[in-house]
Amino acid sequence: MNETISTIIDWAVRIGVSILIFVIAAWFSKIFYKSFLKLAKKAGVNTQLYQRTLKTLFNISFYLLAAFIVISVLFKNLTPMLTGLGVSSIVIGLAVKEPLENFICGILIMINRLIYEGEALEINGQSGSIFEIKINHVMMKTWDGKMITIPSRSVWTATIIHFWPENIRRNDLNVGVSYSSDLNKVMKVLEESVNSYEKLYKDDTHMPLILFTGYNTSSIDFVVRFWVERSNFLASSTELAKIIKAKFDENDIEIPFSQIDLHIKRD
Repeated sequence: MNETISTIIDWAVRIGVSILIFVIAAWFSKIFYKSFLKLAKKAGVNTQLYQRTLKTLFNISFYLLAAFIVISVLFKNLTPMLTGLGVSSIVIGLAVKEPLENFICGILIMINRLIYEGEALEINGQSGSIFEIKINHVMMKTWDGKMITIPSRSVWTATIIHFWPENIRRNDLNVGVSYSSDLNKVMKVLEESVNSYEKLYKDDTHMPLILFTGYNTSSIDFVVRFWVERSNFLASSTELAKIIKAKFDENDIEIPFSQIDLHIKRD
């Protein structure tokens, strides 16, 4: 009887200490995370894009350390437990294969800074902005407000398109003119139009470009390629289209529309 009570008390103490260890680990993780952010801010390092990711990494590190300590506290003699794990390791390995792959890929994504929170990109045909990077999955918010959960393994192995690797990006605007138009005049007017656009970004390596793209059924087609900053990107197509239309009207350049000639044959 005394031995049973002693065993219960012993295990109660071990469990209590184990809980306390996890509480202390959570506290240390929080303290180290906040201290790291303060030091990074003083050093001039921008951590705004990785705050959730950094918090997850600190939590994983301290909880893993706590787990190893707890195991040593709960099991003074690890030999029987390790023997049991050896017997069941194959079954457990198969059962946790996919979660383990996601876990490892999640850590690799965070360490390599493959993506960051708030970034606009496309993963496996799905486009949107990264809402949160978790250890086993990534949460993406699509442009129409939907939330997509993508496993970390899929993100790690996917072809990723980063929409904004820099603060500037090229936009393309297709323009068609009638076959009766003077093409030299058209090119000159398009050039004047794009260069008059006040939000145009231009330097030695980012110049606007006007290219002939083909003879269409009812028009001669061109593409106007121009660079703008991120904040102006969405509105730039509409704004430049208005400028081009006004310039075409001033210079009597026609933008054609599809027409169908109907011939009625009478017997």
